[in-house]
Amino acid sequence: MPEAPHITIGYHPNAGIVAAPSHDHHVTDHLLRRVGFEPVPDSRFYTLTEPRHDPVRRTQLAVQSLRAAHQNVSADAAYDLQPGERHLRPDGPPFEPPLVAASAHQRRFHAATAVSPARTATTVPQPGPLVESAYRPAPAAPRQPAHHR
Repeated sequence: MPEAPHITIGYHPNAGIVAAPSHDHHVTDHLLRRVGFEPVPDSRFYTLTEPRHDPVRRTQLAVQSLRAAHQNVSADAAYDLQPGERHLRPDGPPFEPPLVAASAHQRRFHAATAVSPARTATTVPQPGPLVESAYRPAPAAPRQPAHHR
């Protein structure tokens, strides 16, 4: 029998994207806050912060992050990036088949090693003086011939 989800994420018509933990626990509260949810006063729900700023993608990333933190997450299909990749064993926790795990590893490797488009558009600063100095040496005083006795 599959384990009940620790957190359920879905869309609520009045509150927008919400997360509902199955139990009150300080770790769950901390994780939800870290992935962009905030508690709704006088409720057990958490809502997505800044709901107008790319909510679907942010929720998808939140679902992935919560699962990476070993939380059992149930999410609406729109927020579950790879619903077919998480299979349940009859006797235990979810696992990823080897081919799926390899492709996920390849995607993470590519993302980690790729050059960001933001970095390719920037120019590299040219080396120059680190500190501009106003110091100018005084002109040399004319030399007087030495007196010999």
